[in-house]
Amino acid sequence: MWERLKGTAELPDVAAVQGYDLERGRDKLMLLDVVWRNGQPSYLIRFQGADFGKMHNRDCTGLFLDEVMAPAVRERGLKAYRAVVDRRIPAFTSTPVQNADGEAVHYERLLLPFTSTGQGVEHIHCMITLFTEENHSPFEVMRKGRSRVT
Repeated sequence: MWERLKGTAELPDVAAVQGYDLERGRDKLMLLDVVWRNGQPSYLIRFQGADFGKMHNRDCTGLFLDEVMAPAVRERGLKAYRAVVDRRIPAFTSTPVQNADGEAVHYERLLLPFTSTGQGVEHIHCMITLFTEENHSPFEVMRKGRSRVT
């Protein structure tokens, strides 16, 4: 979808995204606006799907991402968002987090950059997925989990 909307432009226009494109992944979707503060990009949560709410046990709409990201994924996660802003291309990351039982849970993000003025990345659409080898989604790991070195 991102490539199709981009066409020959450097970035796709966020206005070109259709409702049905968003509905397909609604529960796993987070929409962010890139807001520059003190010369650095910050990421204002404009919409969060049900899965993000389960991970954080609250509605984070209207908050900045760095205020709500789980400590286990914050540093690595913010680097990925910054790379998307700087490079103006999508990024995929997978961060292993360990739950209380020692099980590895993979926190995966697909970050898609968009513009509304053509002046760089102004919006990021993020698809978030959690999974384990047993193929279940333990949302509480993002509140209680620890970084896991692999």
